[in-house]
Amino acid sequence: MMRKGFAAVLIVAMLLLGVALVSAQIVPEDDFTMTVRVESAFVRAAPSLDAEVVASLFDDDRLEAVGRNLDGLWFQVRRLGRMNNIGWVFNEVVSWDFLPENLPLTEFETGRTGPALLTTDPGFAAFMEDNANLRTEPALTGEILTVVPVGSTVPVLERNQDGTWLRVHYLGTEGWIAEFTVRKFANVFDLALAEGLPPLKTFAILIIPPEVQLAQLQRLRDFMTNSRALSDQLASYWLTVQRGETMPCAPPAFVEEYMATAQDIRELPELDRYLPQVTDGIFNLNVAIELLYICGTFNPDVVQRARNGAINARVIFDANLERLDNLEENIIIIE
Repeated sequence: MMRKGFAAVLIVAMLLLGVALVSAQIVPEDDFTMTVRVESAFVRAAPSLDAEVVASLFDDDRLEAVGRNLDGLWFQVRRLGRMNNIGWVFNEVVSWDFLPENLPLTEFETGRTGPALLTTDPGFAAFMEDNANLRTEPALTGEILTVVPVGSTVPVLERNQDGTWLRVHYLGTEGWIAEFTVRKFANVFDLALAEGLPPLKTFAILIIPPEVQLAQLQRLRDFMTNSRALSDQLASYWLTVQRGETMPCAPPAFVEEYMATAQDIRELPELDRYLPQVTDGIFNLNVAIELLYICGTFNPDVVQRARNGAINARVIFDANLERLDNLEENIIIIE
């Protein structure tokens, strides 16, 4: 009796194990399931709105994608659990969570407008995250053949030496797109290297000594520290006036624009980002100074405007002084 019970348990265990093994084998590496997201849609015999209608779909119908067309805007599909493909659906009528570039290319002709013909899937594809100019060569000087639109998925044929340009096939036209316009894929160097490419251009790198950068930074810091102190004095001055006290008119000189030459910006490129904000601070500071040259009795709104100018200038200079401190730390680390 115990042997029969043991045998039964063993058989059940083996059956469960068998089910588990089978289940593990039939789970695809990529889940290409998609769901219809419109009230109704057509399945067509080819990836074209002009192709024959072969089936109808309805909201929340679930499908399995088995392939893509030349520009990746159409999916070849079948019903879940079925082996027969039913046709093609336009990507805008379905929702999905997989990467279209992982689907195989299964249709090579429909929609082709250029002379180049693909007959097999090259095994690599790129999803366009931005519009990209398709050029005759892997350089910005290359002639633009057409634009590959965002949202397309295109076959990738080859790469340049450093993987910054990809040669792709777009609806029968082959050319080069910049790699930064596509969704990143880890295996770019698995692509074949295109033959006959000119050597990559090299660029002279200008290295600015840290002490030169720090000198530029300190010059800007001194200017903003003095301007910040003046804005603080003026904010206090106009607050006193706002409270009804009589104050002497002793206007300081207007604050002049911070001067930076092209060489200054080469030595500290961050000046390009800081100078517009410094200019805003100077403008607000001069608003607070201007009324002192007029002197006399002011209405409360005018006094408030002068005080606000001083306060705004102080806020701007405080923020940028803090940014300079952070920048200085980075320069010292590089040093």
